[in-house]
Amino acid sequence: MPILVKSLYLKARSPGFKLHSYYADFLSHPPSGWRVVAPGESTRRGPGMLRLFHVAIQTSHTFWNFSNLVAPTLEKLAFPYTSRETPLEHYANLTYCSNHVQTKSKKWVADCEHVAALTGYYKPGVAAHWLGRRLRDRSCGGFYCWSNKAVENSKRVLRNDFPTDKSHIVYPATSGATNSRNSRDFDGNVRVCHMTTHRSSYLENISNFYVKGTRDFLLVLKLLSQVSPRLMRKMTVVIRAWCPQSYITKLRGLGVRIEMIEHPLARADALSYLANSDLAVLPGHSTPTMAFIEAMSRSVPVIANDVWANSEYLLDGKTGFLIPPAPHVQYCDGDLTPLWYRPDFTHSLIASVDSEYLRRHLRMLEYLLEDENLLLSLKEETGRYFVRSPFEISSRNRELGLLLDKALNQFVS
Repeated sequence: MPILVKSLYLKARSPGFKLHSYYADFLSHPPSGWRVVAPGESTRRGPGMLRLFHVAIQTSHTFWNFSNLVAPTLEKLAFPYTSRETPLEHYANLTYCSNHVQTKSKKWVADCEHVAALTGYYKPGVAAHWLGRRLRDRSCGGFYCWSNKAVENSKRVLRNDFPTDKSHIVYPATSGATNSRNSRDFDGNVRVCHMTTHRSSYLENISNFYVKGTRDFLLVLKLLSQVSPRLMRKMTVVIRAWCPQSYITKLRGLGVRIEMIEHPLARADALSYLANSDLAVLPGHSTPTMAFIEAMSRSVPVIANDVWANSEYLLDGKTGFLIPPAPHVQYCDGDLTPLWYRPDFTHSLIASVDSEYLRRHLRMLEYLLEDENLLLSLKEETGRYFVRSPFEISSRNRELGLLLDKALNQFVS
């Protein structure tokens, strides 16, 4: 019997937000029996300006606090205007809302990195009851969280309105690669990568420099150059992130071999850099889900901070190492909502550097650089784990396909 193909409309939040990077594989590798459709990239300037405005608000305590009084309420009031169906959405069997609930479709599901994403990354408490009603509405067939931590966060915020019967954990995923660098290619030079995003917005670059751990990584490199020049000579570093030029100039003067990628990089090219790497160092203060998953898909172990849901993505000692963060940094509020990119959080990172936290990263980097066989073994273990992990796209799609079929059947019945 031929498989009947159902259409899934992939809907981004509008205006001002793009689809998360993991949807690239979602489009090219849909669940069995489903065809994923999405609108093309908009050429309008409006959403981009709104995104810049949102980032600017995050730099000011006054504007941030004021915005949190009005933004979640505006989310509800703007719903009739931001949730209009497009022709693609109207004719699709099911609408897939990515990190939002803005749709008037009679058949939809939503996913959620954490519940604050459903209100445009503002504090979700003001709109909690409305969000709960949206998710419990008969038109919603499923609520998919990216981690156990996201489920716990959603339960605390939504409380009695949490849609228990519709909620499932669906991890982001990607496809693997067979051309990753392995022991046969090893030449004694350890290739370390630090890859975050490089934005066009100066304010966003500044935030990412601290929140995504680029500043911390550069400080660890400085320490390594001072305490062990011999190990530093064994390493080449590739950085795809915004950095002040003064940092890079000083590190190169200390003998650190750094290749900077200071321009937008296509995803395929970023994956190619990863495939040619031996280790990823991401001492970020958030959970960069796709950075972890894409590194593991190329057999690259990761050193990262043990914050938020990082322990769900990395197996400590098997696919990388989790480092305890600085004790003075508060990562979540009482409802486990992440505090990333809020003024107090970013300022706390800028204002102080915990030397013992940096030394923990340094000791782990020294440990792996000192023993090449250990690093090669860790790479092999990372590659083996990824193939059987929930982050491999075929595995994820089997589970997601069943959930989507269940949601659609719910509407048919």
